[in-house]
Amino acid sequence: MAGGGGLVNTANGPSFRTTGDVTPGAIALGGGGLRGYAHIGVLQALEEAGIRPDLVVGTSIGSIIGAAYASGTSPDQLWQLANSMRVTSLADVTLHGPGFVKGEALARWVNTLVGYQPIERFPMQFAAVATDIDRSLPYVITQGDAGEALRASAAIPGVFLPVQSGGHELVDGGVASLVPVRAARALGADVVIAVDIYCNGPRYPSKSAMSMWLRVSQTQSCLLSGPETASADVLIAPAIASAGLDDAAGREAARKQGYEAAVAALPTLSAALRHYGVGP
Repeated sequence: MAGGGGLVNTANGPSFRTTGDVTPGAIALGGGGLRGYAHIGVLQALEEAGIRPDLVVGTSIGSIIGAAYASGTSPDQLWQLANSMRVTSLADVTLHGPGFVKGEALARWVNTLVGYQPIERFPMQFAAVATDIDRSLPYVITQGDAGEALRASAAIPGVFLPVQSGGHELVDGGVASLVPVRAARALGADVVIAVDIYCNGPRYPSKSAMSMWLRVSQTQSCLLSGPETASADVLIAPAIASAGLDDAAGREAARKQGYEAAVAALPTLSAALRHYGVGP
């Protein structure tokens, strides 16, 4: 893993690669749990429009979808894999430590998903964002074991055990950078598409102590992440409700909403690229 002390910069930023009429520099895929099926719909719409990023940066579920995509899996293949995946198979329960899921099963599954490639060998430049909880800073991972990187990026505090790496205690990237636009900029992107699947959706109800806690947590996260998300050149923010653990209709609804939101954003994306002199 690389990172620590804030965002990691590289000497050279990504170049633009055109597969159609237009191409963005980077896509930043945000956190949001099982709403993440929407990310697949976004990627499907962009691919259909001939748009492939040079850099993919992801937080939490966005890092998992982003890593699979950056490692060479097409959005349609990714949808088939995600739609048949049993989320409960990744819950390796532990009774020890500040969480009840170890995350080792998630790391193993991720490594099979990316063909056991380390991050630096992905065909597309990729970074996963976690949070250094001791330093209260984003921790950007640009190389090394993909399973361990994504395990850290998706380590929801209180649910997953933190990941220890090089003296850093890492938890879910959404704590410090829900939609990792700044990491994409730091890695050299000129044009950034941000995908926020969390903050434009319905709020949790206030019917119980747990739902009230979730609602407050969502409000705080979105207030903190708002300025970073708004700094993107293009924002795709579908109104996604979280799918259930075994909810085929919810998965498809999220994918479809992501797809439709990306299609609706294409004119804005084209204008942003023209501003930077990219495309026709």
